[in-house]
Amino acid sequence: MSVIRVLIVDDEVQLAEAFRKQLTKEGMEVFTASRAKEALAFLKNKTIDVCVLDIKLPDLDGVELLVKLKRMEPTLEVIMLTGYASVDTAIRSMKLGAYDYLTKPCKMSELSAVIVKAYEKKSLKEQNILLGEHLQRIGVHDKFIGEGKETKKVKSLVSLVAPSTTPILITGETGTGKELVARAIHDASLRAKDPFVAINSSALQETMLESELFGYKKGAFTGAQDNKPGLLEIANKGTFFVDEVGDMSLSIQAKLLRVLESGTFMKLGDTKETRVDTRFVFATNKDLKDEIEKGRFRKDLFFRINAFTITLPPLRGKREDIPLLANYFVDKFIRGTMKKRFSQAAMELLMGYNWPGNVRELANVVERSVLLSGRREEIIVDDFPEGMVGDEPPVIHAAEIKPMRTAASLADLETEHIKKVLQSVGGNKAKAARLLGISRKKLYSRITEKTGNPGKS
Repeated sequence: MSVIRVLIVDDEVQLAEAFRKQLTKEGMEVFTASRAKEALAFLKNKTIDVCVLDIKLPDLDGVELLVKLKRMEPTLEVIMLTGYASVDTAIRSMKLGAYDYLTKPCKMSELSAVIVKAYEKKSLKEQNILLGEHLQRIGVHDKFIGEGKETKKVKSLVSLVAPSTTPILITGETGTGKELVARAIHDASLRAKDPFVAINSSALQETMLESELFGYKKGAFTGAQDNKPGLLEIANKGTFFVDEVGDMSLSIQAKLLRVLESGTFMKLGDTKETRVDTRFVFATNKDLKDEIEKGRFRKDLFFRINAFTITLPPLRGKREDIPLLANYFVDKFIRGTMKKRFSQAAMELLMGYNWPGNVRELANVVERSVLLSGRREEIIVDDFPEGMVGDEPPVIHAAEIKPMRTAASLADLETEHIKKVLQSVGGNKAKAARLLGISRKKLYSRITEKTGNPGKS
């Protein structure tokens, strides 16, 4: 057990000193204060585990001091000392957060035993707080919405690589959530309390990217009026996320390789090396092997950053997660103000759309639909962007096409499909036309050809 740090607050100086000597013999670190003002000042500068507090103090009521101490240090355990006449006050103090109370005169063995129990409670409380923080950090499953096979695979890989210091390469199309995965790796790692720093290589010109990465010394170039630490230095002890690493120039790639190999780099205008201890996570939407073949990416850097690769699937490759993601974004954007749900036709369109922008596009579409739906509880197809419901027809999956009992012409298949779409939107032909990607006039024409009756819109 660690040394228990005890503060005794009592204006009976001789009694407090006697407590201090005996408790010190028992291996505790003991401090004394005779006034509330001293105790408050002491707690600002020292970490205390248990406070033994007399209810009667010359400058402040002991119960009032209890409240102040607990406000300053919520995990501090306080034991109240009281005379027989003020037991009711002692009980009130327990309701305000005191651990226990002892009546004077108390036995030294009794005081010691209560201090040890109070310390054990404090330790347990702190362990629970740390455990909660750790569970939040490793709560990979809370960071990825979806229960499909591909999503579960990514969760598993993040949990696997997070504790190590190996460089990670995350690949995937734009909008698949590469930075989210990088943050999840950091949050589940032993570096979680240190910085997570990110930079997008494609967003900056080469000279700007170099100064942002490595920093510079005063006078390194025109306009460098002060020393500036680079993002690599800021990320020391933490995680550095380099997005779109495939867009870096070859010269910056060479400097980054040196950091990976030696843990050192040179700031612009400096003559001394700067050393960093940083965990690297890289991301790209490019085929880096193809970039190597074309002479745009260094092979040695690729082997350094490709120690472990996590490939994120496009949204169209994990359609089973779309309803969960869509509803998650609805809850996020309405912020608990009301309940909303997707109509059947709207959800079918979400499930069938090709999502070239992946999860990022889905989030944008849902945010827009939440705004356009206003106070309606249901989000409908009309709330989606026109291009989504008109320009690009829904994706039809082979698994969804049921074989017909007899040979059918293409026209028959088309008619069958139109019927299904009409049924899914309750016969609303305007909505059906949008879902089918054809004009309303053309839809009426197709219906008339088969039935001789265009029906009502």
